[in-house]
Amino acid sequence: MSDWHDELEFVLLPLEDLRIDSDCMTFVISNALSEHGIFHQCRIGYAEDQLSRMTTSPHCWIELEQGWCIDLTLREWLGDEDDLPHGVFQLSDYPRVRYQGTALLAPHFDPEDLIAMTNDLYSKLKLPWQTGQARAA
Repeated sequence: MSDWHDELEFVLLPLEDLRIDSDCMTFVISNALSEHGIFHQCRIGYAEDQLSRMTTSPHCWIELEQGWCIDLTLREWLGDEDDLPHGVFQLSDYPRVRYQGTALLAPHFDPEDLIAMTNDLYSKLKLPWQTGQARAA
């Protein structure tokens, strides 16, 4: 994992304690990424554990560039096993799981709404800056 992806995961992991559905989690993370100008794509569809044949549908997650994904809710539905993806990861590292979905347009929420949705955790998110990313003045 790159240092940036590792830092991003470290910042986002406290959100997993919220126990919110994958769509809300995706919307919260997408809004944070958008505020920082980080390119990403929200997805909706399903995820299937090809070993157990368990599926979670509908399921939402985030795709980043170069095969990276963010999913903090999959293990809640398919089991808390190390060979199931969680956090920030490269999908190719988890051949046991198949994600299938289409683009999802995440709504923009006001910061106050995001803070309320996350029991104030949103206000504490300090995403790392990517190399070459413009910082707001």
